[in-house]
Amino acid sequence: MAIASFALGLLALSGTCVALVPLLNVVNCFALPAALFGVILGVADLMRTQEGEDRDGLAVAGVVLGGLVLLVGGTRMLISLMTTGGIL
Repeated sequence: MAIASFALGLLALSGTCVALVPLLNVVNCFALPAALFGVILGVADLMRTQEGEDRDGLAVAGVVLGGLVLLVGGTRMLISLMTTGGIL
């Protein structure tokens, strides 16, 4: 689950970077759910590890990347909705 979380975090981060380009904000519609799913997988993997075990760095990185994408992409989508009245 840690690898999937990290992969989804990277995929969502690249999608959010593309979505920062004007008229490509529709990519956020795909990047934000991927980031949310990556955060869920990363947190589930971190909760699954028992005390005393080493935590997987990929799960932590997936949660951090997903959280960053949710923050930046969500803000971008909110600004877009408030200024234009639509996703685009």
